This record gives sequence, C-alpha cells and structure tokens, in this order.
Amino acid sequence: MQSAFVGDDPQVDVRPLARSLLLLALALTPAWAEAASPFLEVDAPAEDGHATDQALFEVQGHGGNRRGDGHDVVIALDVSESTLLDSGLELDGDGPAGKTDPELLAWLVEQTGESPLVKRLRDEQDFEDTVLAAELEAARALASRLDPARFRVGVVTFAEEARIVAPLGSSRDELTSALVDVPRDLYWESAGTNYQAAVEKAHDLLRPPLGLPDNRLRSIVFLSDGSPTRPLLGNRADRFALEAAVAAGRDDIRLFAFAIGPEAESGLEVLARMTGWTSGRLETVTRPGLIVNRLRQLDLVGLAHLEVGNATTGKAARALRVFPDGSFDAFVELAPGTNELRFLARDQKGTRHEVVRRVEFRPGGQLSGDAPAVASGPPDTAVTNVEKLRARTAEIEALEEMEARRHRTKMLEVRAEERERH
Repeated sequence: MQSAFVGDDPQVDVRPLARSLLLLALALTPAWAEAASPFLEVDAPAEDGHATDQALFEVQGHGGNRRGDGHDVVIALDVSESTLLDSGLELDGDGPAGKTDPELLAWLVEQTGESPLVKRLRDEQDFEDTVLAAELEAARALASRLDPARFRVGVVTFAEEARIVAPLGSSRDELTSALVDVPRDLYWESAGTNYQAAVEKAHDLLRPPLGLPDNRLRSIVFLSDGSPTRPLLGNRADRFALEAAVAAGRDDIRLFAFAIGPEAESGLEVLARMTGWTSGRLETVTRPGLIVNRLRQLDLVGLAHLEVGNATTGKAARALRVFPDGSFDAFVELAPGTNELRFLARDQKGTRHEVVRRVEFRPGGQLSGDAPAVASGPPDTAVTNVEKLRARTAEIEALEEMEARRHRTKMLEVRAEERERH
C-alpha cells in the first residue's frame, strides 16, 4: 500500500549516539509531561458505513497522540555565521556557476560596505545554496502546509541574540515576506549561538493566557547547525538552554529539534535533554539540504507512519497527504458493491493502530433495499474529485521532481569540481 513516512525518512540519519541520548532524555521526562494516547480516527467514510454512486471516494481523518482546539507553532531558525556554509544541495537551481542574488549583495553593501560578509557571499559562496537558505526554504515549505484555520504560526531567528521576525498568527503572505527578509539582516551580530534566547523568545510568543480556559497545542520547531555557545563561561550555555526548555515544558510546549549537518553533533546531548524535558523529539539531518524535505514531512503529534487502501481491490489510496497536525486525506478507487477500506497507522513507538470502514458503490445509484441512502453530493462531484486528484498528484510529483533535480544538479557540480582538481 501507499505510505507516508513522518519521521522515518531513510535520508535522515539518527546516529547511535543520538538514539542513546534520546533514551536518556525519555528517562528524564518530567512528571508534568502528557502521557501519550495514540489514536487513529476516520472522518470519512463514517463509522456506520457510506453509500455512493461515484467510483472515486475521498477519505479524510486524523491521528497521533495529541489533540487540541488548534495548534500554535513557532519556527526558530539559527542564523549564526556557520549557517552560511554550503548546504550540499543546489537549492536555487542556478547550477555550479550560480552566484548570490545581486539585490541581496547590494543591500548588504549599503548596510556594511565591503565587509568580510559581502566578500564571502560575492566571491566564495552562493547564499541561495547555504545552510541558512535551506532553513528558510524549509520554513516556507512548512508554513505552506499549516492550514491557517487550525494553525497560528510565528518565526524567531537567533544567533548572539534572538529576534521575532513574524509574530504568532501571521498570515501566509506575512510569513513568506518575513522569511524573504531574513537574509537582509545578516549584518547583525552573528558570532554566537544562543539556544536559551531562542527558546525563551518562542516561549514568550506561545505562552498560554493566564486564568483562561485554553486547549490549544503549542510547539517549537527548532533548527540549528551547531551547539549553544552563548552565554559564555563554562557550561552556562548548555545549562541555560536546558532551563529555558524546562520552563517551556511546564507550559506544555513541546520542542521539536533538528540538528543540521555534521557540526551539529556537538549539540546533540543538550538538544536531547531539551526535547526530552518537553516530550518533544530530536532528529539529526546529516546533509543540510535535506532539511527542506524533512520539514515537509514534519510530525507534531506522533503519527510516524500511515497507510490507506482498499482491501477489496488490493489497491492503495492515491495522492495520500499527511499534515503536521496528523490530519490526512486521500482518494480511493471503488469497485461495484461493498468496499472495505483499511487505515493503518504506527506511532513513534511502533505501536500499530487500524481502522476499517465500508463504502458501498452502486453505479447510477442502484442500491440494495437495506443500504444507506446514496451520498453522491452535487451532480459534479465525480468531476470535482477527479480534478482534485489530478491537482494533488501534480503537486506531489512536482515536489518529488524538485528534489530529484536538486540532487542531479549538485552531483554535476561535484563532478565538475573533481575534474578541475584532477
């Protein structure tokens, strides 16, 4: 059957050290952490069955171990100096000879003159292929998948200090604009990496209202390619980062951290403890450019794997989409008569959850006497479903082709460099 993996991307390497640290972090989970209650619920078709005269049926549902009245998410992006290193992928598609956007260079020259930063981005590094560019594209990809009807999203950047670049509840256009403007602030101090400031600033945005009933979920999506280095002196940076995470955890804010690239290995221990104390999750992404695809598959509710298919025909669902809040949709082709649709999910611990629903398909509405009434909808339902399937299939294929093109382009660049060296 078709599957959507959330957290099991074979290109994401969670190293043995990270695994052992995660186990340690789980052992340190505080008493206030919410106990996981995995679930899989199917909204369409209904539990008491469904009858239709259309051969293409849209299924919908949600799963995971968290449920709330909406979800607030703050994306925290590391913009420290090390994020200007190459991501390992051709992100903007301009090939080996690609250069930093001239408009960005002109802006930075206006702010800083002929600074080392400007010279680096002009002579050595195409900004659009850097780790930071990958972070920004990943944030845009994530924001585009978060339905504004269920999600409120904000963005924080951090290096020496942390800044709010998009307040919680920003529209998609506002988020896009804020992320586009992030590179224009590269002339600010970026020598350090302050995990504490980033988590505290995100916590300020996510803090629940005092004395008011509130059932919203709250998460921080934290991206960094290094380890905490601020505040200075001894292990204060690690200790203050952990204290900030503990404070966020007390407000039931979960931290989902992504350690990007080989340099991030030095920060794995503190990130494991931070995510453990908030009942969140740590993942390593050894090739920075892959963070874009990884955030498109982000799981905020513990739904690690989902399969949907028609057991009667043996065919998998088509255009299966799984969203960060655990909601999903897909299209299933029906055979005449009763169809048994199966939904199979696995949570982060590997526990299996299965739901079965039945849909009766009778072309032309010729149903048996004891069958439920036809639920075909308006006369153009069949056409609408076909159009929706085509659009979603094209969307999925476009994303897959985009990733494949980046890999191909970068490989050509690597081979060209190898030829030059020899």
